[in-house]
Amino acid sequence: MIKNKQRLMILAFTIMMMNGIVNNLRAQVGPYIIEDYGLNYSRLGILLSFISMGAMFLYFISGKLIEKFGLIKLLFYGMIYNSLALLAIYFSINYYTLTAAFFILGSGLTLLNIVSVNLISISYSKNRGKMINLLHLFYGLGGIVAPYFVTLVIKIGFSWAHSFLFSIILLVIIFIEFKTAVIPEIEASKNKTMKSTKELLKDIRVILFSLIVFLQIGVEFSIVTWLAPFLKDVEGRTDLEISFYIALFFITFTIGRLLASFMVEKVGYFNFIIYTAGAAALLITLALIGGRSFTILISISGIFLAAQVPTAQAAILDSFGSSGIKVVGFAQTAGMIGSTVLASWVIGFINDFIGLKAGFFILIISLIADLVITFYLKQITNKTVN
Repeated sequence: MIKNKQRLMILAFTIMMMNGIVNNLRAQVGPYIIEDYGLNYSRLGILLSFISMGAMFLYFISGKLIEKFGLIKLLFYGMIYNSLALLAIYFSINYYTLTAAFFILGSGLTLLNIVSVNLISISYSKNRGKMINLLHLFYGLGGIVAPYFVTLVIKIGFSWAHSFLFSIILLVIIFIEFKTAVIPEIEASKNKTMKSTKELLKDIRVILFSLIVFLQIGVEFSIVTWLAPFLKDVEGRTDLEISFYIALFFITFTIGRLLASFMVEKVGYFNFIIYTAGAAALLITLALIGGRSFTILISISGIFLAAQVPTAQAAILDSFGSSGIKVVGFAQTAGMIGSTVLASWVIGFINDFIGLKAGFFILIISLIADLVITFYLKQITNKTVN
């Protein structure tokens, strides 16, 4: 039993690392897509937003999919589905087929993400929080690998699209691990104490939490999406330099999640969000004002941005009891909308009509809004408790 639990853990970690690699290839391939398809920043933003749209679609139907198919079939179908998505990106012949392929990829990655979280949640129910945080560290490790993987693929003579094609190897590894592990099934919960969706949406705290996560994920994805174009087009950096800055962001992001696990309980959820949002906003501001020599501060901001979403989720679960998991779903959906509307559409539009630097100033405004809303939510929550 212990052996199988370890196999499930390795399987879940591998899935999440694959997710981190493939989902963050966009950070490096954006400039190449612009060149190959003759796009402006707005059209690139719309194109990449379809990854998030695919993810949103899956979040809406994930519960029914697990209930209908179970984890075993869902994981098996997910591997096939993602393989087809990666092939579709490689064989895309124009902007529209690539857009459709990115939508399929976004939904496929989310499908595997949900499976990995459930595997850990079921296998490690006694220390679930610790293990899920550890699981997300592997997403960060994947993000560190992604830019160097793309650079290596291009350096040895392949195109950016081959980085997606070669990612199928990761799915083969997942399949091998899948065949050696016994996958548990999810039993339907008989707990009926959850509040209805209508009742929850009347609670202003639900709306505020959703808005906070909208901003948090929007900022995170904006940096992942637009840092490479900023470094290349504004500062004239080389591909190797771009890889370094993006990898450093994911390194600090991963370290940030690890450090947060030791500090967040002592500082308090709301205070931790406020402090880290303020620190990240300050670093990005200094980077933009200071110029080329201070650009590294954008990458270092990852250490503070990393704790934002997990801490918000912990605050939700702490505030809503048995209905917390449902509110987390609302907030996560809002976050995916943020990754589309803020990170892709709004920033892409501003980059085209004002400039890439202006797009990063929007992130500072978003973090300040995150800070202010969290402070207000803290006041409301304290009054509710008292």
